[in-house]
Amino acid sequence: MEELKKLAAMEAVKRVKDGMVVGLGTGSTAKYAIIEIGKMVREGMEIVGIATSLESERIAKEAGIKLADINDYDAIDITIDGADEVDAHLNLIKGGGGALLREKMVASCTRKEVIIVDERKMVTRFSFPLPVEVVKFGWKRTADKLASLNFNPQLRHGFVTDNGNYILDCHYEAMEDYRKLHDEINSIVGVVENGLFIDMADEVIVGTNDGVKKIKAEGRKNE
Repeated sequence: MEELKKLAAMEAVKRVKDGMVVGLGTGSTAKYAIIEIGKMVREGMEIVGIATSLESERIAKEAGIKLADINDYDAIDITIDGADEVDAHLNLIKGGGGALLREKMVASCTRKEVIIVDERKMVTRFSFPLPVEVVKFGWKRTADKLASLNFNPQLRHGFVTDNGNYILDCHYEAMEDYRKLHDEINSIVGVVENGLFIDMADEVIVGTNDGVKKIKAEGRKNE
């Protein structure tokens, strides 16, 4: 599957142009994109990167990419990031790597959000446990409230986010009405953000055994 991840990443970086502000995603697939962008920089391309995690920041620095703070720019031209699952409407579950808050903040400021995955991540219905970032104080009480939404929240033991918070991985039998559920989760006191990314992906690039598949958001031509 690593080759399929690389395949998707190599296709995605073709969208990066000189002078762009580029969001740098987090995870095993996004890592390949960061490394390739680093090669492009060493060959003369000038871009500025906005990292979505401390780990991506580390990889980008090693790759020689100039980094900036998200506060330094009004908008990000393109972000290349991964996902844990992608449904047929290009909704996403993200947060398996624990960077969902910064990933969502960067995505919300991005003109073009490109998601790169291998073919296993494409699903008809979500099943990946939904990551929810919560503050440490009273996290058990926050978990109780998430349970009232028909989740079975499990603390991600030994893990603290870059923001100093916990992750509750919320298991479920089924999720319906993602937008409503997203808002219900985020209305719980103690929740910082959740891993449902709804209508945020502009394009999904899938590495498959038959090559690259490119899927654009509804209303745009698929390739």
